Amino acid sequence: MKLNFKKTLLAAVLTTIAFAAQNSFAFWMKVTETMDVSVYADTGTIVRIGRNKRMDVLYDLRASDSSGQRSIRSFAEFDCDNNREKSINAVGYSDRMGTGKVVRTMDYPSDWIPTQSNKNEQQLLYFVCAW
Repeated sequence: MKLNFKKTLLAAVLTTIAFAAQNSFAFWMKVTETMDVSVYADTGTIVRIGRNKRMDVLYDLRASDSSGQRSIRSFAEFDCDNNREKSINAVGYSDRMGTGKVVRTMDYPSDWIPTQSNKNEQQLLYFVCAW
């Protein structure tokens, strides 16, 4: 009887830890904002790929866009040497901070985009390349 109780207790503790860890992975640090959007980076997802870096990025829109997106979570790659970035994949959500219903998905890499033409992307590049 004691052994079964210990196994059950251990299983409950491990399940609780796994659930808590799953819901606390993202630590969104605000990198920049404009009148239309706040842009966050998840520092826990930063990885080096050769001379480039990748990380999760969250665009929290002030208002829904024409497709109904209120926030967009993207896994992006940054080319620190050539000041450009591309989205590896992205998911658009109906609510703020990557919550709500999935409105749009992009499961393929975009083309490289120069960051000089966009303040938000340039700030993300500076942030991740300095990390």
